[in-house]
Amino acid sequence: MRKKKQQDFFTHQYPSWLRKHPRWIHLIYTGNYLLQLRKWYITKTLGKHLRSKSQPFHLLDAGSGEGQFLLPYASKYRQSYFKGIDRAKSNIAFGNSYAENRGFTHVRFEEIEIEALSEKEVYDMVLCISVLPYTVDDRAALQCLHQTMKPGAELLLYVPVNQTIILHFYKELLLNYENYETIQQNQRIYTKQTLIKLLTDNGFIITEMKDTYGFFGKLSNELLNSHLILFNAYSFLFKMLLCISLLFFYPLILFCMIMDFLLPVKSGNGLLIVAKKPASESVN
Repeated sequence: MRKKKQQDFFTHQYPSWLRKHPRWIHLIYTGNYLLQLRKWYITKTLGKHLRSKSQPFHLLDAGSGEGQFLLPYASKYRQSYFKGIDRAKSNIAFGNSYAENRGFTHVRFEEIEIEALSEKEVYDMVLCISVLPYTVDDRAALQCLHQTMKPGAELLLYVPVNQTIILHFYKELLLNYENYETIQQNQRIYTKQTLIKLLTDNGFIITEMKDTYGFFGKLSNELLNSHLILFNAYSFLFKMLLCISLLFFYPLILFCMIMDFLLPVKSGNGLLIVAKKPASESVN
């Protein structure tokens, strides 16, 4: 029973009542924004690129999860078309429930692996947010995303890289407790150089690149994840103590997030890339 709860905690398995009241997901979206530095970087870049596009456009979110990067923009750009794909049935069920509840006829979610995509030249924008390391075949995944894109379309790719650790305590937690990476079965660790080569080998032209999670970002992430890992592992009473501890540490976590976002990062544990499919290229 305990292991099942751990699996649910780290696989974004939300309570069943959320499907009946899907709009409550916005509380989780807000929590993500307060706790996830990567969301600051992604929403800033994604918002900028979507504002530059003429409606209607077609957007694919590959590995959409609970729709945190798809549904808010689907609400804003109702003349455009949005599709989310994910391998978790519960995420697909929730996404379609939310779309039905809001009357979003321009939104659809489908249960499928990225490597199984067969659409050709459909999308103007493709998102792949913290998903590529968990694919079985990353080259095949990128090839499939490439073929779904129209010539000149953009891929917004966010990938954890390097995975350097500052706090010895956090390193010990990763070795001794189940965590997101072990449960989600991370297949590989990237560097900036391997990602650049992987993208160019698969026909993409990199137009924008941003290093994230420098020293301050790493520290904020390690402090937060230390609480989450222990919260996942122990009983109710210890969970309450961890909630109090997180409230105590949150000002420091938030300060570190702000510093990472505002200061230049030369090398970090995250990499945000925007890459284009050449405008002259076409799929036969």
